[in-house]
Amino acid sequence: MRISTIAFANLKRRKGKAVFLTIGIAIGIGTAVALLSLSSSIKEEIGSQLDRFGANIVVVPQSNNLSLDYGGLSVSSVSFDVKQLKNEDAKNVLDIPFRNRISNVSPKLLGAVAVEGRDILLAGVDFESELMLKRWWHIAGRKPENEQDLLVGYEVARALSLIESTTPATAQHVSHGGSHDPGEDKSQFKIVRDHLKVAGKDHNVAGVISQTGGPEDQMIFGSLAHVQSLLNKPDQLSLIEVSALCKDCPIGDIVAQISERLPQAKVSAIQQSVRARSETVERLTRFSGAVAAVVLAIGALMIFTTMMGSVIERTKEIGVLRAIGFRRTHIIKGLMIEVAVISVLGGVLGWGAGMLASWFALPYFAETGVAFEFQPLLAIVAVAAGLIIGTVSSFYPIVRASRLDPSEAVRYV
Repeated sequence: MRISTIAFANLKRRKGKAVFLTIGIAIGIGTAVALLSLSSSIKEEIGSQLDRFGANIVVVPQSNNLSLDYGGLSVSSVSFDVKQLKNEDAKNVLDIPFRNRISNVSPKLLGAVAVEGRDILLAGVDFESELMLKRWWHIAGRKPENEQDLLVGYEVARALSLIESTTPATAQHVSHGGSHDPGEDKSQFKIVRDHLKVAGKDHNVAGVISQTGGPEDQMIFGSLAHVQSLLNKPDQLSLIEVSALCKDCPIGDIVAQISERLPQAKVSAIQQSVRARSETVERLTRFSGAVAAVVLAIGALMIFTTMMGSVIERTKEIGVLRAIGFRRTHIIKGLMIEVAVISVLGGVLGWGAGMLASWFALPYFAETGVAFEFQPLLAIVAVAAGLIIGTVSSFYPIVRASRLDPSEAVRYV
């Protein structure tokens, strides 16, 4: 009689336990597959969101600095041979080979202006790209609509008495998207004066940016072309902020391509932003892997316990087989065939259940409609993992079964 025949006969005879073991492996593998599949899709969404949430590359004019020293005394450094950024340079950023990896380009011109007897930093921006880049801004009022409209930072607005404190229920609030929703009002003030004289010219205060704790609290924002006119710097830029999607290609490659396209500029990656993105994604991966490992360990423990019980239960059967001439290798082979069949079935069922579960669960975790990806490699890994877990978990009980003394086992017949 062939060992495989005996193994399959035992599986048929003990259908309940075989089904129980198969379901146990399937649950462990299915949970791991669902977690890994979901984490892969969610990582893509988180990466895209972080890439779009602020700039991670800054382009500034190229210049040379000379540190001065006289008589042992250090004098402030002097910048010379300063290159100038132009409006056209912002468009040239989108001419690089990796232009499809760039989500936003926001040019800026900075300069100090007199505002009601105070020197305030004025920033000329393209409001459409700037508000897309600064998604964390909450604006009381409205978005700027024409050249005379300004956005004022919180500290500047308070210093110029443009706002007064109030309760969230009575404050006027508008998000960067331009929609008004009193239920989402986060500002603690209201605008009490909507006109401001900047550089000797009257302007409208379209909105005030809620306190961010950043440099924008101390700034006033106007349209780029209008600020260039006020500062008498037509077609000039102080810097260009770039938001690059770095999840599919190294950020260094994008920086190198922009540097090649703009030789007169200094291009730098904001390492803190890039590192924060990668660390967030890595932590999500580690968490998913840890949870999957715990679930698989529980499944392996369950298989070990069941196989130990099965060996004790089948003491008589194993003793008879040994008594009629079956060797230890025959016993091991027969039990291993049983475990292999159960493990492969559990791996296949677990993979199918895990993919189905992740497909149903994905809409509840992803907000941007990340597409569900079929991963054939994951099926191979799932089956292999089921086979390895089943084999490793059953190794000791199977070896123990093969070492049973035939005379001792036959005594119970």
